[in-house]
Amino acid sequence: MNKKVMIGCPVRNRAWVLPRYLECLGKVEYLPEKTEYCFVINDCVDETPEILESFASEQRSPVKLIRMDYGHDQGHDRGKYSFARLASLRNLLLEGFLDSDADYLFSVDSDILVPPSALNCLLEDDCDIVSALVCNGHELGNEKIFNILERKNGRWMHLLEFPRDKIFQVDCTGAAYLIKRRVIEACGVRYSAALGAEDIGFCHSAGKKGIKIFCDSRVECTHLMRENDII
Repeated sequence: MNKKVMIGCPVRNRAWVLPRYLECLGKVEYLPEKTEYCFVINDCVDETPEILESFASEQRSPVKLIRMDYGHDQGHDRGKYSFARLASLRNLLLEGFLDSDADYLFSVDSDILVPPSALNCLLEDDCDIVSALVCNGHELGNEKIFNILERKNGRWMHLLEFPRDKIFQVDCTGAAYLIKRRVIEACGVRYSAALGAEDIGFCHSAGKKGIKIFCDSRVECTHLMRENDII
């Protein structure tokens, strides 16, 4: 595989999980000369910036750190953050990606631990947008809830039944997904909070432009939703 990949996400007050997250990224099986990173740091009051600066100094691959502090008193804990702000931050990540010469953006949220083979597997799928499988149901008491949705009767619904051994089409995904450059550059797909969560806005925009979205359930990540989940 000769494609260049940027890996990154927005990051705020994630010192509790960043070392484990970055450790997993460092173990991803891909050529360092074909990998680069971009993180959008915003409104941190913990050691997040220092952890990312240390990571950048130790990498053979380029690491871009974008700073965007809004200065508003907006919660960063799960369920308290602003989707509009997240959309803005993720669009900054897209701009950082477009400023690079990378062929793909591997968007991996900072509480997701990817397996070493994840990137190669998703690249082999050769989709415009394809996600790994990530369980989101820990706090809802339903381990069947994952990062994949379908649109039925005008509503976004979690897919609860799906194949666990192949790639399949979905209407919306998030958390850990690979995006081809053309989706962002030629098609102009961007994040939006107009429909709620910013990932829904992104996927809805992609769908309107005829871009198909997939999930590869053979690639499953670990989701650390709380500090007590650290392993």
